[in-house]
Amino acid sequence: MNQQKIDEMTQLLLKIEQELKESKESLQLINKSIDKYDKFAFLNVS
Repeated sequence: MNQQKIDEMTQLLLKIEQELKESKESLQLINKSIDKYDKFAFLNVS
């Protein structure tokens, strides 16, 4: 494997890592929103 291929793979992995991090943050925000809605719904039912 030559150095150029290694560099390309490294860049690709860094890009994937960043996308995973962004996806994780988005999912955490969605979870927080759902939690707020669940608490609101629970208060409405009570």
